[in-house]
Amino acid sequence: MKKLGKNSSDRDLENVKEGDAIKDDTGKQGEVEVIEILERKHEKQYYYKLKNDGTILILK
Repeated sequence: MKKLGKNSSDRDLENVKEGDAIKDDTGKQGEVEVIEILERKHEKQYYYKLKNDGTILILK
């Protein structure tokens, strides 16, 4: 299980693959089904859609 949060490096966040088990700082966890990375101005948004009908969002 990979633990992710605001303090995770960009490399760690970009190395997450579909099928990986992840967990965030709040305790939300699951298996990654879809990954979407958006860049807005000076911010990157990492969306990890989970198989159990949830999403983990990390802003960097």
